[in-house]
Amino acid sequence: MKPWGLYLLVGAGAIALAIAGLALVLPPDAVRGAAWMGVAAWVVQSILFAPLLAARRRRNAFFVAWGGGTLIRLLAIGAAAWWLYRSGALPLAPSLLALAGFLFLLLLLEPVFFRMGLRSE
Repeated sequence: MKPWGLYLLVGAGAIALAIAGLALVLPPDAVRGAAWMGVAAWVVQSILFAPLLAARRRRNAFFVAWGGGTLIRLLAIGAAAWWLYRSGALPLAPSLLALAGFLFLLLLLEPVFFRMGLRSE
């Protein structure tokens, strides 16, 4: 399996496990917010990891992809905060903490899959 596909699969599993753990300690509304933010984090990371993989052999392109990805993650948190505050659809604090936590969790998984296949390419 390609590194990107494996990353998506493992990332989805990690988020599902985290949400299952959160369901044991948080109220249902907070779990619902965490689940939606888990999906949002997975989508954002799925989109951002592909250019990073494509640029891994070119140093300048890698740093552009890495810096751009960091900026997009911050913008995603800001956009989610604005939307959650304005709409009240989900509880604000648990949802934002979950989004930041899931983005960080998926960011920690990136190096494992980033190095996959480097020697064989």
